[in-house]
Order: sequence, then structure tokens, then C-alpha cells
Amino acid sequence: MKSRLRVIGYVRVSTAKQKEGFGPQAQREAIERYCQIKGYELVAIMEEAGSGVKARPVFEKLKERVLNGEADGIIVAKLDRLGRSVRDLANIAEELRKAGKQLISVGDNIDTTSPNGKLLFHILSVIAEYERELLLERTKAGRALAEKQGKICHRPRKEVDPKVLREMKEKGLSHRMMARILGISRATLLKRLDELGLR
Repeated sequence: MKSRLRVIGYVRVSTAKQKEGFGPQAQREAIERYCQIKGYELVAIMEEAGSGVKARPVFEKLKERVLNGEADGIIVAKLDRLGRSVRDLANIAEELRKAGKQLISVGDNIDTTSPNGKLLFHILSVIAEYERELLLERTKAGRALAEKQGKICHRPRKEVDPKVLREMKEKGLSHRMMARILGISRATLLKRLDELGLR
């Protein structure tokens, strides 16, 4: 017998959405109702407060729980509760897809356990790959132009372990402190955080 899909719900507060009757309680009810209908096991619902803050410690903790095997996927009432942009959403979806995890959005009728949902996963992963390719092309073109003009090119890209960045964000360290510990500039740190959708 096939085991029940285990999911963790994610609720994010937004004043604008609350005015439209889509506050935390409405999001919770939508998630709970969907899980009941589908027969999914709702392991927990985690709520992110302070929507104006770019860092999302609750979501990072939720994602870690899912990736560590506590659940089979993430469920949200609407996709805009999950990602701040298409790029951010694409990166999240790609990370879940690679780990064999599911993504469900009740209001958008997206469930990656279904063929249509799997198609969305694929589309989002293509977007994420396209963004990376564009970035590489722009970097190469910029470097080639600089060399042609006799300018000194930038130093090699400073790589930072994504896992380390996530742990620092979860601990609530300031950007200045993180940059100092990693031995990089604040500007470089912010770029790496943006690339990982952690800002």
C-alpha cells in the first residue's frame, strides 16, 4: 500500500493580502482543506511574520525539514506566498525537484504529484537554468569587452558554500558580520544571497 504524502504548510503574512481576506487563517484553512480532500498528512504549518523583511528564517527552517526527510513536500495556499519573484520561485522549485520533493499550491491548482504539476516543475527549472546561462553570457561578454579595451578584468568569482550562508541566515547574523566571517565584501555577500534567493 502506498504511503500517504507528508507535507509541511507554509503561511506568509502580507497586509495587502489580508485586506483581500487572504490572511494567515484563510491560508491555513485552504491548506488544511486541500490535505483533507487529497488524503495528505499535514505534518505542520509554519508561519512567517514580518513580510517586509527580506530574510525568511521560518521558510529556510521549513525547507531544511523537508530536504532532511521530515516531509515529502511543501504546500502553500498561493505561489506568491512562497517566492518573491519568478526567479526566486524557480530556484526553490529546482531545489525541491532535485531532492525529489513535491510542491503544492492550492489556489493555483498546482500539485507536482500530477502530470500538470510536474510540467510546471520542469518549466520553472528551465527558467532557473536560463537565468544562470544569461548571467554567464553577460559576464563573459563584459569580460571580453573589458579585455578588448585594455581594462583589467575583475578578480575570479569568490565562491561561498550555500549551506554555510543558509546556516548564518538562520542564526540571524547581520550581513556585515557574515561578510566579515567569510572574508568577502558586503556587496559580494548580497549578490550570493540574491542568487540563492535568501535576501
